[in-house]
Amino acid sequence: MANMAWRMVIELVAGIAIGFGIGFGLDWLFGTVPIFLILFIGLGLAAGIRTMMRTAEEVQKMHMAQAAEDKEG
Repeated sequence: MANMAWRMVIELVAGIAIGFGIGFGLDWLFGTVPIFLILFIGLGLAAGIRTMMRTAEEVQKMHMAQAAEDKEG
């Protein structure tokens, strides 16, 4: 169970880090104030949360299947 928790944390941090990298790169490229940085960090956060929710759903389905299997056997 701890592995799944770490996976979810890494997915969230990776989303934010990728958003930071893209935003910083675009701001540096265009010479703008951190508009893209803020925008892409927000998008990276949203993507990370969405991925975490998908992982949580996967874990829930796995537990439900295991519970159903235990009931039958």
